[in-house]
Amino acid sequence: MARPDYGRATWYGAASGNYMAASRPSHYTYNGTRYPAPINKVIIHVVQGSWSSALNWFRDSRAGVSAHYTVRSSDGAVGQSVEEKDIAYHAGWWDYNRTSVGIEHEGYVSDSKWFTSNMYNSSARLTAYLCKKYKIPMDRKHIVGHNEVPGCSGAGGGVGCHTDPGVHWDWSRYMRLVKQHADAGNSTTYRQIVDNASPRFRASNAWKVSSWNNQKFRDDYHYTTPRQVNDTARFRIRIPKKGRYAIFARWPADAGYNNRTNFLVRTANGWQRIVVNQRRNGGRWVRLGTFTMDAGDRPWVRVRRRTGGRGYIIADAVMVRAV
Repeated sequence: MARPDYGRATWYGAASGNYMAASRPSHYTYNGTRYPAPINKVIIHVVQGSWSSALNWFRDSRAGVSAHYTVRSSDGAVGQSVEEKDIAYHAGWWDYNRTSVGIEHEGYVSDSKWFTSNMYNSSARLTAYLCKKYKIPMDRKHIVGHNEVPGCSGAGGGVGCHTDPGVHWDWSRYMRLVKQHADAGNSTTYRQIVDNASPRFRASNAWKVSSWNNQKFRDDYHYTTPRQVNDTARFRIRIPKKGRYAIFARWPADAGYNNRTNFLVRTANGWQRIVVNQRRNGGRWVRLGTFTMDAGDRPWVRVRRRTGGRGYIIADAVMVRAV
């Protein structure tokens, strides 16, 4: 299974008929002939529906459409359906499809309440990443709305004459955020992610591996049942120098998971226990706190089997970021 190109995204995938496999930004091949396919645009869409409905529709073989990414309104979660190297069918105009990355946004063009701060920030961060990766100019000639795609005989974009993202989309705000995130990405702020499949993760045989829940980070996650024993899953993190660091954790959520999972963070002042509800906040980075950490390369973050809650305990991924 493919992994997300973008580190903050969760992979969902799309039916094979809803996009074209390609080798962008180099080329695509059709009937044995190679054609150029640079990535030089980002196209902004609005779903006209929910985040989950878009992701599910792209996985439906009847759809005939897809987008590379979809951003959720409530928390800015990002789902990826098509790899960036492949051509998603989102613009309604082939020349734009083959040269762009499409980003869908949960909501409706007629209702501004869907366009939350979380959505704007998350989407702008994604667009900044794409612009820097593919050297796309950060201007309105290269970051465009679906309504600005050629092909419509009247008003609107593409052969379907789409009007999204609509009059409620704040382009000035969005472009300002894109540039802010691009500038922030030029900093030397330290960050490390440790996934459960990494050699920096350790757990006993009581912790099993599963890929069942689609909210997982990358390919799979570890899970176990509660038990009053000293049997922790351990994430080894490198802290380059003593200082303040934000610690995040990620897990898939389900009603059958533990509602009082204990994370342990080893700080300069000793172990700190943080209790989380793994029935909620699935598929997103959840901040456990900001702590003063000593320098070193050790299993600073652990997940305990001891719990006052019920349900499976999940160990998926953790992230540390200097603040």
